[in-house]
Amino acid sequence: MHKKGVQKMRVCIVGAGDGAEAAAIAVRALDRKAQIDVFSKRVSLGCPPCPMTKIIAGTIATWEELTRPRQMSSWEKRKINLHLNTEITGIVRDKKYLVAGGERYQYDKLVLALGAAPVIPPFSGLDGNNEYTLSSDMNDGIALWNAVGRHAEAAIIGGGFIASEIAAALKTRGYRKVYFLVRRGLMRAQLDKDIAEKLEGVIRQNGVELLLPTKVHSITSKGERKRVVLSDRELEVDFVFLGAGAEPNVELARKAGLQIGETGAITVNQYLQTSDPDIYAVGDCMENWDVMTASKRRHQSATNSIRTGNIAGRNAVLSNALAYEGTTMPFITKIFAHQVGAVGFTEREARERGLEVVSALVDTPRPQGKFSHYRFIADGETKTLIGAQIVSQETVSATIDKLAVAIAGKMPLTKLSQIDNCYSPHVPESGLVIPLHRIASKLG
Repeated sequence: MHKKGVQKMRVCIVGAGDGAEAAAIAVRALDRKAQIDVFSKRVSLGCPPCPMTKIIAGTIATWEELTRPRQMSSWEKRKINLHLNTEITGIVRDKKYLVAGGERYQYDKLVLALGAAPVIPPFSGLDGNNEYTLSSDMNDGIALWNAVGRHAEAAIIGGGFIASEIAAALKTRGYRKVYFLVRRGLMRAQLDKDIAEKLEGVIRQNGVELLLPTKVHSITSKGERKRVVLSDRELEVDFVFLGAGAEPNVELARKAGLQIGETGAITVNQYLQTSDPDIYAVGDCMENWDVMTASKRRHQSATNSIRTGNIAGRNAVLSNALAYEGTTMPFITKIFAHQVGAVGFTEREARERGLEVVSALVDTPRPQGKFSHYRFIADGETKTLIGAQIVSQETVSATIDKLAVAIAGKMPLTKLSQIDNCYSPHVPESGLVIPLHRIASKLG
């Protein structure tokens, strides 16, 4: 807070996504007089790519339903200056101002919420025609949506959750052919092979032609269609969707001389300060770390952007009053009628980090003949849960959130397995009791 007569604080935020909005709201809540300027090179506000898949599937009717929570009025009522179509091209750190065109914008504290950009794989023959990606830029989603409405055959390339959601969305819309081309494994960042195979079965049963493992050699245009050359066959489709992940946007930070971490994202400390103490970084562009081993990683999600944006905004005003403790990487999505949830390490990653692990795969019957598939990973030395994966037709979000708290708190499995759980057959929620007892028993 600032005393009467003292010049009001100037906070600049580069980016206008979830992290930027959370930071701006936090600053305004703590300092009613602060001058807050938010910059985006886009001409309109965007949204995370995740809800865009609901438009593609037809479960949300209009783009306005996605943009309604991000109306200009929400910025205006908080007296936040939103500068759209304004690209920041430089940060002059010693004099503490931003450069945009011929204008300079002074700051006392700066928050970088630069987000991430889709990876374009180096396939031979790519020419930009009938090739689509998704990002937080609404124009990407609208372009894909327009293409989806005109066609009936597509190839989805990439094994992550966005690619999986798009494959399911197209089949839900009645596409004749949906080829889902995955090089190594489905959702490798979240799932181990055995539980990923449960999801593979779901995808194939719903009519998607899942080709796994497969390698794409080239993608070329053939008239108005696309020709995809694989190791053992060729495909012709109306368009291709490239879902090969995203890279953090760090060029502005690199140009300003800020430290870039081993993961390729912007290095931050526990208060989310960069190598310049007056500059913070949040969301997809910051280098994260896990709470289990404090090892560096990327964790790109809307919820993490909001969480870190709030922390950075508070710290900018309160002189670093709140420490960020890292992430347990909680994750949830829905593919056809199945929910997929994960938290913490996969067994593969845990072993790569040198941990001695014990794991259990459990299939538990649910009402109406449904099954929930669980995979739990525990640290054999500390006897704590360090990872969990669930594929189920029941609701799994509350279960994942509960396990995220247990992992963050390093709760012993003997204690976690004794926690009371609510139950009602009228409220379908995945059950933890059996898999928790199984993994606890294996630990001894």
